[in-house]
Amino acid sequence: MAALGRFLEKKVDERTDEDLKELYRQYVGSYDVLRNLSFDEIIKYSKEQWRPEERINRLDMLAELLYAEGSYKTNPLRDMLLNKAYQLFDYVETNGNTFSLRRRQIMREIGSSSPSLHNGKDA
Repeated sequence: MAALGRFLEKKVDERTDEDLKELYRQYVGSYDVLRNLSFDEIIKYSKEQWRPEERINRLDMLAELLYAEGSYKTNPLRDMLLNKAYQLFDYVETNGNTFSLRRRQIMREIGSSSPSLHNGKDA
């Protein structure tokens, strides 16, 4: 997660898709596959590809990566990425056993920036 922190500390115009793809590769898998899956497809993929004991952590990291990318993209891509990030954060919040103020803060931020992004769910 330190690598993601360094990525987010960069100025928006210094963030590159290549850096982001490398973070995907290091933490969750193929950028080209995971980024383009729907929320339901991501959950299915996670059950097929990741061990149960690592699934929630990887989904949380994927949500962080989608959120990070959404922070520097423009619409409509931004909304799509942030919507998936919100759904994954919500899934992790519901199914995980680790409380995270940061996760809840991000969910509130996404929800307040565009309430329609997360299908009306409250953080």
